[in-house]
Amino acid sequence: MNNIGIVSYGHTKYDFLPDDAPQLMKGVIDECLESVEKGISPKDIGLVITSCVDNQFSNQHQTGALALRYLGNLDAEAFRVEAACSSGSMAAYVARKMLTAGYVDNALLVGFEKMSGVSTPTATSILIRGGSPEENLNGITQPAAYAMMAQIYMNKYGATEDDYALVSVKNHSNAMRNPLARFHKKLTVEDVKNSRIIASPIRLLHCSPINDGAAAILLSNRPKDFTDTPVFIKGMGLAHDTLGVFERSDPTSVMASKKAAQKAYKEANVGPKDIDVAEVHDAFTPVELMIYEDIGFAEKGKGYELIRDGTVNFDGKLPVNVSGGLKGKGHPVGATGIGMLVESFLQLRGEAGDRQVSEVNLGLVENHGGTGATSVVTILGR
Repeated sequence: MNNIGIVSYGHTKYDFLPDDAPQLMKGVIDECLESVEKGISPKDIGLVITSCVDNQFSNQHQTGALALRYLGNLDAEAFRVEAACSSGSMAAYVARKMLTAGYVDNALLVGFEKMSGVSTPTATSILIRGGSPEENLNGITQPAAYAMMAQIYMNKYGATEDDYALVSVKNHSNAMRNPLARFHKKLTVEDVKNSRIIASPIRLLHCSPINDGAAAILLSNRPKDFTDTPVFIKGMGLAHDTLGVFERSDPTSVMASKKAAQKAYKEANVGPKDIDVAEVHDAFTPVELMIYEDIGFAEKGKGYELIRDGTVNFDGKLPVNVSGGLKGKGHPVGATGIGMLVESFLQLRGEAGDRQVSEVNLGLVENHGGTGATSVVTILGR
């Protein structure tokens, strides 16, 4: 599996965009194919996997078949995957398995979401479906579910509202360096703490925004045929937990991410101390502190120390979410996981521009769905 590599990418800006879902898809497919350094024929791509969370956003079914039209190869095979916010990483996970089995040699992955075409209440009603049936029936939204986790974490381990605010501040600061990011506005701790309550202790400026956007990557089991500098997937882990927060023995942990990280580290034969840069799933920024612990960057209950001492800042020892994260960059849910892989690809190739971290040899991507019923952790290297 360590021979599977990313060879090219396409990526829109994350924002409210004029393009509809098909146009977003076509744009990143074209960019991804055109950026293959040694060139590739559409006939060389045997598989296309699309990721989007809900057809109600895009008003388009059979997105796999639509992607084949834009690829220009109807002899390839295509389908869509869905795993809530982890849909993009799930597409990569499935494609890697199929490439390793020799089913195809090259796979194009296309994640997208056109979220601005519906009202905020409608978007909320769509996204709530990523939780348990019981939570859905009782109107427990995603921020409400994460708020329960954040409250318990504060009470149990002593994290403060300032700690949660610092994550938003950090990720907005990082987004300032990213031309693809939604927000180019710095925040202060006071800005975050003075923003309106959504579900205590989560405030508006802890929440990732509704976004349009798309991202694509080309995976190959012979990547050096297409570029001299591929980025290899060294390890991947997929794991699950209960859909509902109320069902979990420890709501202060995203257990699926912990299990997925352990699998990824084992396959890559590395540990948390070997990681140079990470992109983690900060859909609601308080959870980022828990993820530090789940992926082994901090001991249990001490994740907040990394944000207090600056370890995870852009200029810290272990930069996290240098793209701006979901909070600063944006969260067009079907595109998010693939966009996170693109960021790691750029960092490892030294092509991240103003946000480039020095001496990057290994990157980690943690992408979970809902409040953590599904998680995919990916370790990438040169």
